[in-house]
Amino acid sequence: GTARLVDLLGGGAATAQAVVETWARTRRSFRLAAPIGVGAGDVPVEIDLRRDGPHALLAGTTGSGKSEFLQSLVVAFAAKIPPDLLNFVLIDYKGGSAFREVAALPHVVGVVTDLDERLSARALTSLRAEMRRREHLLATTTPPATNIIEYQSQPREVPLANVLIIIDEFHRL
Repeated sequence: GTARLVDLLGGGAATAQAVVETWARTRRSFRLAAPIGVGAGDVPVEIDLRRDGPHALLAGTTGSGKSEFLQSLVVAFAAKIPPDLLNFVLIDYKGGSAFREVAALPHVVGVVTDLDERLSARALTSLRAEMRRREHLLATTTPPATNIIEYQSQPREVPLANVLIIIDEFHRL
């Protein structure tokens, strides 16, 4: 069968007002989760990157819908979680075509394509620098935090969003 993303997100999810209301609910009860399909009994199935992750690998043959699934995943997370709590780095080794439709979302902090090898190298250097910045923030924060979940559980002067790196055509990386 089929599962329309707009149905999984809720009938009115396609409006700006509905997204803002969903983001407000998420801030009160944060989960790094989004719907990805429908299971037995038409029960929505979701992926929770704290419960199920933080890493995932999607495999399939050419034309099986991997890129479309990744686009839907980005949209589902963006519709559920505000950009101050979740950012995307999209690595698109299909010449920029895999994430073209979602690249303008406010959550997207970077899009890397295979069209510029130097940009790819710079992106990886930037990701390493961001990891060091986050390690420093966690090490020097008061009250102390050993991970992002603890960090986000307290009001902080420096906000720290979750970063979800999505790579289409990982073997090319």
